[in-house]
Amino acid sequence: MKKLFSTLAVVALSALSLNAQIKEGSITYAMTIEGLPPEQAAMIGDMENKVTFKNGKSLQEMSSMMFTNQTLIDDKGMVMLMEQMGNKIAVKQTKGEMEKEEAKMKDKPADPKIEYTNETKTIAGYECKKAIVTIVGKDKKEEKMDIWYSDKFENNNKEGKGQGMSFMKVLKGMPFEFAGGQGGMKFKMVAKEVSTEPVADSKFELSTEGYKMMTMEELKAMRGGR
Repeated sequence: MKKLFSTLAVVALSALSLNAQIKEGSITYAMTIEGLPPEQAAMIGDMENKVTFKNGKSLQEMSSMMFTNQTLIDDKGMVMLMEQMGNKIAVKQTKGEMEKEEAKMKDKPADPKIEYTNETKTIAGYECKKAIVTIVGKDKKEEKMDIWYSDKFENNNKEGKGQGMSFMKVLKGMPFEFAGGQGGMKFKMVAKEVSTEPVADSKFELSTEGYKMMTMEELKAMRGGR
């Protein structure tokens, strides 16, 4: 269960994105996780991750039968709300705290490299292009990721915020299909619904009422240091 919580947090922290690129709207992804014991997979059921973005703000809402996670990232910092089997946890970080935490990281991985290809396919009604991203991990091993993205949408995560999301630094648009993970647990996300309707500012207001406040250090300790 700790591995599951860690993988979900990676995705949640993700956080989550043109000459007239789309800068406001939402993308809903179908999400699958491989490497779970059958009983856990049955308990979780179908999962989805909805990313709503506007003016540099990004809200990710991940849900299944077993849990809900919400992560808001804007120019002020980050707010994360997690609820699983009745347990509610909230974590807040200012932009300064996030930058200090990143600066303290030892053996920071090198920035990813990207190769843009001419391959295309249609996902959720949008023509997407294939990019091959090479990420060098702390162990100096290279890992290649195939990412299908749409350059019609502005990249809402140009700083690559979120563990495992460094590939966003080099992407020209928003990912519509990609995969990642930790250890033997892998996740895959594929866009299934896209909206370009205006988003109310109130969408990016999260209340921590009723949640147990934790620091990022306490959350990492609960996840076994990850």
